[in-house]
Amino acid sequence: MMIHGVRTVSEALASGRPISRVFLASDAKVEAIHEILGGAKALHIAVERVPFAKLNVLCDTAEHQGVAARISPVEYAQLKPLLASCGETSILVVLDQVQHPRNLGLIVRSALGAGAAGVVVPAKGGALVDDTVLHASAGAALRLPIAMVSNISQALRTMKEEGFWIFGLDAAGEESVFGAKWARRTALVIGNETKGMRGPTRKECDVLARIPLAAGLESLNAAVAAGIALFEAARALKAGPFQPK
Repeated sequence: MMIHGVRTVSEALASGRPISRVFLASDAKVEAIHEILGGAKALHIAVERVPFAKLNVLCDTAEHQGVAARISPVEYAQLKPLLASCGETSILVVLDQVQHPRNLGLIVRSALGAGAAGVVVPAKGGALVDDTVLHASAGAALRLPIAMVSNISQALRTMKEEGFWIFGLDAAGEESVFGAKWARRTALVIGNETKGMRGPTRKECDVLARIPLAAGLESLNAAVAAGIALFEAARALKAGPFQPK
């Protein structure tokens, strides 16, 4: 798998994930390149200087900032070990067929920034981690556990057994995310970009929460909505978590 961009490659080097080779454009002059060279040398990773045009081909884009790397495929976490690693107060993000890789990457980055314990994605029907996701997340997908499950509804039931309350983000939700009583252990479900959550997923939710919108706007981009809900949940839990009974 090829990744590109200064921040993404830097995060990959810092994460300790296996990297087979780092590629630098021959005329790259970005100051951060020196740090990448140092990091690659310290880890005994081969560095290859290539023409900018060749890097365009390797990355399938010209927006690589003169830096790329070939890494091993992302290793997905298992759900039960992820749940076992969660603290008494934890937020997990569950994606119900979010299909656009860029949205997945942005959501993962927001999840990391908000202090979430991990992200759960379906094995089929949604975006999986690839170079687009890694780039959109600016490397956050290498630092936050991402669990792949075969059945989202079953995964939510397993979370409930571990004390998680399921909050589904829904434009028609009965509660505002700014007034919701977030549980100490919260699983925040984000649905598909156009269809929202599927019926079976919706049935597993303990709370359906919405983001109040002005000017008659019906919805927000999935990644934007997820970021708003995540940081509000994190803020509320720091202020004093509420444990539903």
